[in-house]
Amino acid sequence: MRPNLSWALIPSTLLSVLLAGAVFGQAPPDKSKPPTDEFRAILKEIEEAYKAPLEVDKDVLDELRKQYRDPTPERERKIFREIRRLYATTPELEEVILRELRAAYQQPTAEQEQRVFAAIRRGGQLPMGTVPDSIQADQAAKLFRKLDVNGDGQLESSEMPEALSSQLATFDANGDRSISFEEYAPYYKASLKLIADGVASGDIPLRLPKPTTAPDPTPVEKTRAAIAKPVAGLPDWFAQYDLDGDGQVGLHEWRKKGGAIKDFVAMDLNGDGFLTAKELLSYLADQASKRADTTRPR
Repeated sequence: MRPNLSWALIPSTLLSVLLAGAVFGQAPPDKSKPPTDEFRAILKEIEEAYKAPLEVDKDVLDELRKQYRDPTPERERKIFREIRRLYATTPELEEVILRELRAAYQQPTAEQEQRVFAAIRRGGQLPMGTVPDSIQADQAAKLFRKLDVNGDGQLESSEMPEALSSQLATFDANGDRSISFEEYAPYYKASLKLIADGVASGDIPLRLPKPTTAPDPTPVEKTRAAIAKPVAGLPDWFAQYDLDGDGQVGLHEWRKKGGAIKDFVAMDLNGDGFLTAKELLSYLADQASKRADTTRPR
């Protein structure tokens, strides 16, 4: 049974300390506990997930073109790590992507690059802010090794962060007063969900960069409007939030204007980190239809 966590399970004083450390770079004051960056490490993974729509296509294209000059297995692995940040994949689909990548090494043309990205996008994008399971597993193992100071494969009370120590009864499945990695993994997943919910609600601040631009957009499907024409029916706030005037509202612009991520996610129908006029009008029409249904006489 998956543990059910809420903000109430983390002491408010601890949450304040963790947030202060995450935002201002301050260390927790409790010297009796081992120094840990657990909260900030989890928050960083969530931040990376929100940055993925702004970065992945460019990074994949950059690495692919480096492969033309000097193909290496490590760079190929890096390409797949980037792909998994944003796109849903399966082993079978990754085999298809690999074939297209290696064909591109032999035939580095715009047409072949288009085939690479068509294969990558076949599985669709992950929902906004999703930290893939593979990244969660790797990060949980990394944090556990940092906390396990004596390297015995168990977190004793002196090695546990306070958030875990305060919930020991919930996650100590065998009741031995210590935490194995098998017990730490569900704690990590529950903590990640808890922090992700705080980010989505706006309770935990998140800094996002402006979107990057691919070195040559020709081989990549163009999904961004250049200069937008006025669209009838758009609310006035859309133009105010479109800070760079490109006819769409990016997540970075939305957050700069103080909007909550959960509201942006609801309107960003394709989950690419950009709210277009078409998406907003579709969302508003759907909301109006739902309101009409609730008020219609039965």
